[in-house]
Amino acid sequence: MEKKGDLLNQLAIISDLCEKMNSDTISRTLIFEMNESEFLKTFDLMQKKYGRKMDKPKDSFTITIGTVDIVFNMSNV
Repeated sequence: MEKKGDLLNQLAIISDLCEKMNSDTISRTLIFEMNESEFLKTFDLMQKKYGRKMDKPKDSFTITIGTVDIVFNMSNV
């Protein structure tokens, strides 16, 4: 399947859907497991979008959109 669109916009849509989900939840957390190259590419993209330079994470970083926490983990597999 072809991958289209801006990652942050896609995550915002997913976050919005999670917030409006017809279910009472204690927390809303999405976890994405990624290989090292995709993890670093995603981290660099987030730095550019947020306009901040941060130290590269060891194996995980989190962003929050609305009330949804989105965790990106680097898979060691």
